[in-house]
Amino acid sequence: MREIRLYSDQSLEEGELVQLEAAAAHHIAKVLRARVGDSITLFNGSGLDWQCAITDLQKRGVTVSVGKASNPNTESPLKTELGLCLSKGDRFDWAIQKATEAGITNITPLFSDRVDVKLPSDRIAKRIAHWQQIVRSACEQCGRAKVPQVFDPVPLSAWVQEQVTDAKLFLHHREIGAVPETRPTSIALLVGPEGGLSDVDRNHARDAGFIGVRLGPRVLRTETAPLVALSILGARWGDMGQL
Repeated sequence: MREIRLYSDQSLEEGELVQLEAAAAHHIAKVLRARVGDSITLFNGSGLDWQCAITDLQKRGVTVSVGKASNPNTESPLKTELGLCLSKGDRFDWAIQKATEAGITNITPLFSDRVDVKLPSDRIAKRIAHWQQIVRSACEQCGRAKVPQVFDPVPLSAWVQEQVTDAKLFLHHREIGAVPETRPTSIALLVGPEGGLSDVDRNHARDAGFIGVRLGPRVLRTETAPLVALSILGARWGDMGQL
C-alpha cells in the first residue's frame, strides 16, 4: 500500500489517540480502503510529520495512535511571497497548486487593471476556503509540513506597498531588469493576469521598489509564469539546485 499522508487541523502529540476529521476519515476509509494497523503520516502545518497507526476504523470515524514526530526538511530557505492576479476558470487553482509544490511561502490573490474576475463579498470566504484546501492537498502530495496561507484578495496597488522583503520582482515580457546579485532570504514576486500587467500596474510596482524582469524570450501564461519563476529562484537561492 502506498504511503498515506494527510493534513489534520488539530494538535498532535506522541502517545495520543486522535479521531480524524470527517473528510480525512472518509478519504482513508472509502477512497484508500485502509485497514486497522495501517501506518499513515499526519501533519498540521507546524512543520513536523507524525507517524501514526490506525487503531479504529468505523463508518463514522477513524481513530489513530500518534507516534513520533520528525522534521521532513521540505521547506525552502528562500521565503517567497506571491502576489498573483486573479484569472478565470481553473487557471488560478492550478497556479497556486504548483506554486505550493515549488515552495511558495504565502499567496495573495490580487485585483489589477486587467483582472476580469468578479468576487461578490458574500462568496470571498468560500473561495478562500477552496484555495486553502488546494494548498493543503498540494502539501499532502509533495511532502511539505508547513502550509502556505492564502490571504484575502486585495488590490495590486495595496499589496506592493505592503511587501517588506530583501528583493521585490514583477514579471513582464518587455522588462529588462536583472535579479539581484546579493543572495536574498526573502522575495516578493508579482505575477500579472491574462494579458499581463498594465502600464499602471507596473508603475505601482516600480514605485514600491519592485524590479521588472522577464523569463526568457517567450510570453508565458499567467498560470505558467509563477512555476517557472519559482523554479528559477529556487535553483538559484533556494533548495532546487541539488541535481
